[in-house]
Amino acid sequence: MASHAPQTDICPAVGLDRVWRVGKHVAELDGLRGFAILIVTLYRFSKEIPTDSVLGHLMHLGASFGSRGVELFFVLSGFLITGILIDAKDQPHYFRNFIARRSLRIFPLYFATLIALVVAGHLIPAMRSMFHDAIDNQFYLWTYLVNVKMSLADQWCFGYLDHFWSLAVEEHFYLVWPFVLYLISSKVALRTAVVLAIVSAAARIAFVLLTDNGVAPDVLTLFRCDALLIGAAIALIARQPRGLDPLKRWLPITTMLGGLFVVACGVTGKRFFTIPLTIWPIVWGGILIWLLTANRSAPLARFFNLKFLRTLGKYSYAMYVFQNPLIPLTSAVVSVAAFETLVGGPLLANVLYIGVMFILTYAAAVLSWNVLERHCLQLKRWFPTDGSEDAAARRNNKSTAGVFVPTNVPAN
Repeated sequence: MASHAPQTDICPAVGLDRVWRVGKHVAELDGLRGFAILIVTLYRFSKEIPTDSVLGHLMHLGASFGSRGVELFFVLSGFLITGILIDAKDQPHYFRNFIARRSLRIFPLYFATLIALVVAGHLIPAMRSMFHDAIDNQFYLWTYLVNVKMSLADQWCFGYLDHFWSLAVEEHFYLVWPFVLYLISSKVALRTAVVLAIVSAAARIAFVLLTDNGVAPDVLTLFRCDALLIGAAIALIARQPRGLDPLKRWLPITTMLGGLFVVACGVTGKRFFTIPLTIWPIVWGGILIWLLTANRSAPLARFFNLKFLRTLGKYSYAMYVFQNPLIPLTSAVVSVAAFETLVGGPLLANVLYIGVMFILTYAAAVLSWNVLERHCLQLKRWFPTDGSEDAAARRNNKSTAGVFVPTNVPAN
């Protein structure tokens, strides 16, 4: 029988004041997720900022870096999901519990959104005109193949639901990675994650050099899973005896060089054969390692522990889902042009537009959480990954040992 005692032999000894300890909830990671949705949302609503002034150009350039928050989401997802799977590997119902918990987190909001937008689009002409691209290609939305369709067509073909490509990438990762981790040891899994990340990046670069398809390198799972695998590698290293501490010596120079490179790419607007799509996850991974190995009193940890960021992290999934569809749904009342008639200047109008749309996105996410998401997440208690299910069964067997219990009556 497999032991369910804590695996202290593979977990580094860390101080009680460290941000991260295996098996413990880390509030700072909620804040990191909140930071990701903050910069992505600001980017989403800032595309009309005029660049005919120095201030406008700087604001537009700064907001454009928010698009790279997607890589932060990928790294964080790879880290968290891999940690959950490794820690639950010896627990009963490994696959059932993981799939059920992921489904309860992802599916209700995703499919409710599709029903509200795509199905309603067949009934309401105005919505049909807003989401006609998504409605015409809805098969790929229902089956999480948005990024596959985009890659084959070499175009962004879902309109205001184009951003669902990243949800498809994560879903594909969730379907494959649990089986990989289950079949191999943690040591082999680390090598596998590193090798696959390199293969993913190399395949993407080769694809760019050999074809004219400009969309597939940005969205296809094979070409974008390097970020998820970088996060997975960090989770696996963190659970080794020496933990992440040996990596800290490389963080300053790695993060600095990577940061300078991606900033240069952003300023110049060059793709550099999509190399930044791997450099960004490395930079985010460095920040993640810095955070995980920091003490809670460190400035970085205190920043990501801000209540504002942790709250955004709580609602980040719904904010990501809603932000794009809200643009056409609110355009009759909320638009840059409407604000420009009120305040005069286009720059100030854009700032006002970003602020109002951010508030609307947040409000929609809070509503979604309270009406739908939190009720679905409460069902996770039936699919524990911490061994509580097995422990309860052992307690139940012990308490009923030697006592006849009818098979049609559950034991108390």
